[in-house]
Amino acid sequence: MLFHKGANDRRIFHYTSVGGLQGILEHKTLRFTNIHYMNDKDEIFAGLDSMAKELGASNEEKKKFHSAFLSQEKQTFVCCFSIEEDSLPMWNYYTKEINNQGYNIEFNDKKLVESILRSNPTLDGCDISFGIVDYSKDNDSAYGRTIISNVPTTILLSFAKLFLTVVEGEGSNNKDAASNLSLQEVEKLMADNQKRLNALPIYFYNGETCSFAKDSTGDYLYFIKRDYFKQEREFRIVITVPNERLGELKEAGVYKFQMRNSILVPFLDLRFSAESVKGIMISPTVQSDLVEISIRDFLEYCNFNVADYSQFVRHSKVPVRF
Repeated sequence: MLFHKGANDRRIFHYTSVGGLQGILEHKTLRFTNIHYMNDKDEIFAGLDSMAKELGASNEEKKKFHSAFLSQEKQTFVCCFSIEEDSLPMWNYYTKEINNQGYNIEFNDKKLVESILRSNPTLDGCDISFGIVDYSKDNDSAYGRTIISNVPTTILLSFAKLFLTVVEGEGSNNKDAASNLSLQEVEKLMADNQKRLNALPIYFYNGETCSFAKDSTGDYLYFIKRDYFKQEREFRIVITVPNERLGELKEAGVYKFQMRNSILVPFLDLRFSAESVKGIMISPTVQSDLVEISIRDFLEYCNFNVADYSQFVRHSKVPVRF
């Protein structure tokens, strides 16, 4: 699998409980949760609102755009990480055991994505993207500005209205929207914008090569969240599945449901290779003198080939007792 020239590998960290650690390492799978069931209730809306602000859309147009985007015949699944190796807020929120005792698993981002793609051939035909999340305050997103920058507002609003027209089944009746837009204008604008999009730390997989190129700005919306979550410094992998493919993924044992907070939550259970795991960090509240030995024994049980356990298994340096 090829990556954009000059792309550097990135260390990413998945914070989890001891039970989560056991399941991930033993089965070598990661869960990708349906985006509508994430802990952030404003998933997607933060991106849509940032775009709407850049476009100067009215509240009514914004509501219609929300409805149109969410009515598409596809499901989006997300697996979340952090680029922070040792973060107290992340330990507090995501380890979810007594006294926040847990672990984080370090991955190499590109090796992980490559291993997921190679280990899960049923994902062929699905859209896959990954990268760093941007945090929007007052609907002001750096990603949104980059995507929309230097593009005439009237043309993009016409494009948005034309999109709504198609989704709502009005065909070509909306002549006002269509008249302000020509295919040549859109193609030129997208070509000019591509250089700016290249600077965003997000990749898209097209079946052979990971690149920044994408026909639609829609998938960038999955990488914009509200500013309230900025302490997470999130990196995420996003997989979008056409509705008609869900049955096939179910038969392959990939598309499943789990109970969480009395709700049945849909997710994808995707395999990865052991080589993409680069280390394990123990949370600051785990004090047992057996913890490192137990992690070593379990890694051997799970057939991980670790050359130097003193470097692979590390303790958090956060000076907190509980």
